[in-house]
Amino acid sequence: MLACRLSIPLFAVALLSGILAGCTTPNHVYLTWQSDPSTTMTVNFHSPKAHENVRLLFDDESHDGEVAAYEQDATGSMHQIPGLKDGRYIYVIEATNLDPGETYHFVVADGDKALTRERRFRPLPPKDAPIRFISGGDMSILPRAHRMTKMAGNMNPMFGLIGGDIAYANGEFKNAWMWDKWLNMWDRNMVTDDGVMIPMVLALGNHEANDSAGTPEEVAPFFYGYFAQGGAPYFTKQLREDTVLIVLDSGHSVPHGGEQATWLEQTLVNHEDTRNTIAVYHAPLYPSHRDFEDGRAVAGRENWLALFDAHGLRVALENHDHTFKRTKILRNNEVAEEGTVYLGDGSFGVSPREIPEPDRWYLEKASGTPHIWLVEIDADGMKYTAVSESGSTIDEISFE
Repeated sequence: MLACRLSIPLFAVALLSGILAGCTTPNHVYLTWQSDPSTTMTVNFHSPKAHENVRLLFDDESHDGEVAAYEQDATGSMHQIPGLKDGRYIYVIEATNLDPGETYHFVVADGDKALTRERRFRPLPPKDAPIRFISGGDMSILPRAHRMTKMAGNMNPMFGLIGGDIAYANGEFKNAWMWDKWLNMWDRNMVTDDGVMIPMVLALGNHEANDSAGTPEEVAPFFYGYFAQGGAPYFTKQLREDTVLIVLDSGHSVPHGGEQATWLEQTLVNHEDTRNTIAVYHAPLYPSHRDFEDGRAVAGRENWLALFDAHGLRVALENHDHTFKRTKILRNNEVAEEGTVYLGDGSFGVSPREIPEPDRWYLEKASGTPHIWLVEIDADGMKYTAVSESGSTIDEISFE
């Protein structure tokens, strides 16, 4: 059974609610990780109605949606976002004890009735195997974002890493239709050549947050309510035995400092012997378009920079400025032979900006070029390739 899809522009919550009310099956099905990305997968889906007995059914063989034929199943949780007028139900189900790198076929069912067509997911391979993923931020739902997600899907990444400013809904309930458009775009474009859905790992950006002074969940209701990633806006994912990804919140729902900085320090200490440490967050410490003294850049340097330097962070993936950039190797806020390279700056769909000061002391390369980063990691090291919207390579850098 095909899921009901919201494929037309929605310009009012009332219209959105009316369309959702006419759907009887999940509106969106998408993948995140709450736990180990090589042995688990979290299936998220939305529905306009509450289902009594929702199950995730999966197997390493196809059964064409025949519910009784799948050998494995899992149950999960359901919640709603307070204040969201269409009242949709968001379901989260985690499949565990998966074989790394295995392709699984799955359906979501209510009792013995399939709610979705059969789809496929694939956890990351064993921790000593090569991995590849794409990274970028500042997306939107504009035509360029559609073209670039299609290009990204054609690269067959194992997951997509999004550094904030995702749908540009600004944490406002009246903009829920933007998330529907964005989720439809991802579902349509972020699929591998062999039909496997591409999971997402997301950091929080300023365009996920509203101006309220409430809890993090109230400030960024869709980010917290739609994407099951373990709760906090900062977390880690162990990608390989020698590679850890650190996701941070650059002051959008929680401060740079305080509990987040304490957590970051302990995380870096725990991974001092990890060969490849990668951080991703939204607002850059070393901006390419904004002023060097921009408030969030200053806050990032004051709270995180000494930790990055002390514990040998290798790469920081930055966003927010709508440009392409690669910094020199930096340590202690100066050019160094060993330290961190900062890659960015978020132009995965939005209109690019110019580089006002291309000769800033820390910039190695920068331009107003829409792009994504293709990241490939194996036993020999890491390779980062910046790919323009036309598919051409605009930069490469490798780390042994």
